[in-house]
Amino acid sequence: MKLKAFCHKNKIRLYLLLALIGLELLMSFSFLGYVHVEPISITFSYIPVMLAGALLGIPDAVAVGAVFGLASMWKAGANYVLPTDQLFSPFMSGHPLESLLLSVGARMLFGLLIGLLFYLAKRVRFAGLWVCVVAFWGKLLHSVLVYGCMGLLFPESGYYAGSALQNLMSPSDTVTNLVTMGIVLLFWLVERSNTWRQFCQKLQKVQSRQWGGHYHKFSIAIVVLLAVVLSMFVGIYFVNRMESVLSGGGIALSKENSADLLHLQVQFLIGILSLMTLLAIFLLFNRQYAAYMEREADTDNLTGVMTRRAFFKACQNDMAGSMGGKEADGYFMMVDLDHFKQINDQYGHPQGDQAMRGVAWHLREIFGAYGPVGRLGGDEFAVLLQPPVSEQTLQAELERFLSQVHELDIGGQKLSCSIGVVSTASGKTIDELYKKADGALYRAKQQGRGHYVIGPAVDPEPIKK
Repeated sequence: MKLKAFCHKNKIRLYLLLALIGLELLMSFSFLGYVHVEPISITFSYIPVMLAGALLGIPDAVAVGAVFGLASMWKAGANYVLPTDQLFSPFMSGHPLESLLLSVGARMLFGLLIGLLFYLAKRVRFAGLWVCVVAFWGKLLHSVLVYGCMGLLFPESGYYAGSALQNLMSPSDTVTNLVTMGIVLLFWLVERSNTWRQFCQKLQKVQSRQWGGHYHKFSIAIVVLLAVVLSMFVGIYFVNRMESVLSGGGIALSKENSADLLHLQVQFLIGILSLMTLLAIFLLFNRQYAAYMEREADTDNLTGVMTRRAFFKACQNDMAGSMGGKEADGYFMMVDLDHFKQINDQYGHPQGDQAMRGVAWHLREIFGAYGPVGRLGGDEFAVLLQPPVSEQTLQAELERFLSQVHELDIGGQKLSCSIGVVSTASGKTIDELYKKADGALYRAKQQGRGHYVIGPAVDPEPIKK
């Protein structure tokens, strides 16, 4: 159970990382990352890197930093950008390795350092205050690293690490730093809140088989591939149409102009794909939460096993998907807690509830791997053992269950259960199996309770009273 919870927690972390990567690309290729309102110009493209460091960890911040750098490198590869900006493109600067280190290396280093600073800030006293401090000066750290790399790799540019201090505490920088601090602090507080933790715990309770199957992984891969390929077709189509429109208006485009149009169209499509990614992750969270709510509605509040309606529905689905008709394909069993009314009358209903919770826990622990476990009502439970199970294995598991139940103690009284079992080959529908198992359960009670009876593949003979 701990391993499964760890895997689900890592899935949520992966979804958040993908969301931050999508947000980074969206901000890099839209005005969300650059706002110009006279006389203030504000840049926000580095914020997803800081959020990754504050919410997830150092490796995640480095990964988002790498995406930030790649986006900057792509934007710098156009003919219309300034010569200084072209230093970030290996294809425009004439120094591929230096440009790669400047655009990608500097941003990855920023992710590493900001992630480390947030890691330390969250582990000291007054963590919230130090998170604010790191977030406020995060932009300055990013500027120092980028300008420092420019001075080191391209000294002819005239920039150096000290260039980041020229506009220190200017109106633009002050507004940017305050907005950045507010955004990071808000998300950090949300991530630490009980509401978020409870939300994650609910998602972790959803069965992994809903998302982990090969079919779902294959279908998602196909959808992603189609989205990328079709986006490329759309980009090429619009560039050709724009060239035709401009040519029809008497405007001739050079090869550089056509390349720039395609360059801009790719940026637009990456922005749209990033928006689709964010929407897909939101829908994924929403669907998993809806699956959790459905699961909770199908769970018995007292015992934690399936309700009667959910159990029979699960049995019908499992039997419909099985081959059926083979001897010992599986078993259907009914379990009844012996002398339950006496426990309630003698020790009270809270003790009776405790007894039922104990029986349900052992049922899930022993038989949960074989198939659905449900509470039919009162003190009656049922289990469908759908995978091929030999009668020897069944008997061993039944003996283990009865032994563990007998160790349960209510007011000094040991508990026991009566169990009726029939092969799934003895009935074509779940109603038939239910009736036959009920007959086997009656036989077990007639034998003195605390026993199990494995019924035949035919209707039991009426028991003479």
